[in-house]
Amino acid sequence: MTGANPTQNPARPARTWHPTLESLFDCWQNFFLSHRSPDTLDRDLLNVVAEATQADRASLMRYDPERRQLRIAAAIGIHTDIVGQTTIALGDGIAGWVALNRRPLLLPNGPDVPAHLSEYMHQHAISSALCVPMVIGDQLSGVLNLARQGDSPAFTSEDLWFAALIAERQAAALQTAHLYDELANSERFINRIVESVPISLVVIDRKLQIVSANRNFLTKTRHDPRQTIGRPISQIFPSVLIRFLQLEVKISAVFASGHIFDGEKMSYRAPGLRTRTYYYRLIPIKSGAQVEHVLLLMEDITEREQLGEEVRRAERYLASVIDWASDLVVSMTPQGDVVTWNRAAERVSGLTPDQVRGKPFTSLCVADQRRALETKLRLLMQGEESIATEIALITSNPQQQVEVAWNCSAMHDDTGAVVALVAVGRDLTERRRLEAQLAQSAKMASLGVMAGGIAHEIRNPLAIIAASAQLLEDHPEDAELRQQCTQKILTSTQRASLIIEHLLKFAHPPQDRFRLLNIHATLEETFTLLGHQMRVSQVALQRDFSPDVPRIYGNPELLQQVFTNLILNACNAMPEGGQLTVVSRMLDDQIELRFSDSGHGIDESYMSKIFDPFFTTRTVGKGTGLGLSISYSIVQQHHGTLEVMSDMGHGATFIIRLPVGT
Repeated sequence: MTGANPTQNPARPARTWHPTLESLFDCWQNFFLSHRSPDTLDRDLLNVVAEATQADRASLMRYDPERRQLRIAAAIGIHTDIVGQTTIALGDGIAGWVALNRRPLLLPNGPDVPAHLSEYMHQHAISSALCVPMVIGDQLSGVLNLARQGDSPAFTSEDLWFAALIAERQAAALQTAHLYDELANSERFINRIVESVPISLVVIDRKLQIVSANRNFLTKTRHDPRQTIGRPISQIFPSVLIRFLQLEVKISAVFASGHIFDGEKMSYRAPGLRTRTYYYRLIPIKSGAQVEHVLLLMEDITEREQLGEEVRRAERYLASVIDWASDLVVSMTPQGDVVTWNRAAERVSGLTPDQVRGKPFTSLCVADQRRALETKLRLLMQGEESIATEIALITSNPQQQVEVAWNCSAMHDDTGAVVALVAVGRDLTERRRLEAQLAQSAKMASLGVMAGGIAHEIRNPLAIIAASAQLLEDHPEDAELRQQCTQKILTSTQRASLIIEHLLKFAHPPQDRFRLLNIHATLEETFTLLGHQMRVSQVALQRDFSPDVPRIYGNPELLQQVFTNLILNACNAMPEGGQLTVVSRMLDDQIELRFSDSGHGIDESYMSKIFDPFFTTRTVGKGTGLGLSISYSIVQQHHGTLEVMSDMGHGATFIIRLPVGT
């Protein structure tokens, strides 16, 4: 084949060649058309080529692009142990050089033969070699090797041309076989997927006959494949189901429109099985714009429906529990808008769920406490687990409101984000009534303690009045004396009247609600009322009031009762006299009041019970045990705190913290 490059024009040229080679090539071509196995092609190819070229040794090597090396796939005249195990790197030996350069070689008489390949032939006792690459497009699939030994004549250009042509056809055959394998693998993979999906798949043709059905459908319906494929759907599905769902009409509509039918639920019972619930869809299978088949998808949702019903039953149960709870239960959006409002909330407020749903929860509370509630709800959004507060709830009666103790918490999703707020409230109406009774009892006890001091305080001005009146009677003509006596009578009367007024306010405070007040003025009124008691008890009062303390929002009469209880307890703790120090100061956004005595202190074992109702360390008849309990409740009503610190033998300090009024 002088002057021709087989790699540039591998097709058969317009020439005649040996009829034996032609017949062998035709036989091989017929064999190729009836076989698809690459291994069989490799072996039979070598037999044909070796016989046609009278080669002593022949091998076909496959190329591995990942490892960049050749591996012997089939061989003739070579020890069979090396087949599949021997590999050659690109560039090594004759085959490696041909694979690297993508050029055929005819040795020893071919053009441009590298010198090291001649040495390679001598080392392996090869008298003539013919090696051609197997290339499709720009992809190398392998190398075809032929060799003669001893005194055999050298390969000719016709041998090279024939081998190149065979190599090209073999590469195409291998590629075709590879594509067939990939197609078969893809089909098997798709079939495995179709057979494994937990959904029934049925393919229907234009005659409304079933052309394919997967394992799930056949198992669920207990149908045999031979009795299903090729049958009309009217013979597979119950007629009542087809009529009720108008299944044939819907399938025909999908064929006509080419649009998906999104589906609906259907119930189906195969013979001998219980009824199952399916959700079905109809999907057109198109070839271009033409709908050739319709795919019926049937998903068994029986368990899901049952689970959904159980979930709905549990939801109804929980909703019923919440709705019939004795406490108020309110759920809100993260923004604080009301979502649910149970019966207890409706009963207490007189407001129906429809009236409050979607409204801000704070708008349902009394106006002067809304800002405090908004602050606490923000704390929940910022990560606080729960908050407790007492906020009055408005009612359907504008003149009425209800005190409620609320415990609020946040609901989180799996990511930790707040998805809802929940407030559980308890109506404090009955509790407030009982506390008022206890407070009145404690107040009467305090009045009993103060009775002696009050009598003494009133007796002094009465004595002055009586003496002045006697002088006026004895000396009616003395104008100067008359003026002095009149002034003393007026002053003493005012003093007695002030004491009685304070006493009446303490015993029966006016029924007005909270208002802005000066806490120092309330303290001074209490000191005036208990001044005699402290003098009799030899208790020295020391004030340390901060001038920057602002006004607070509260009930002065209730706070006066708290101060009275703390002062009387301090006097009892100092039976031999001592000092009571009252300090006021600002602490962040709160006012702090400290009542510190120099008495005997409080035993540590009593600290946890000191604010319990009816707890007292005094002897029977000397105390009710209600004073501190009532004081604690009153401070809580003012959204404040009451704490105690004590060092046994060195006195006690009661600390009140109250929020600043606005």
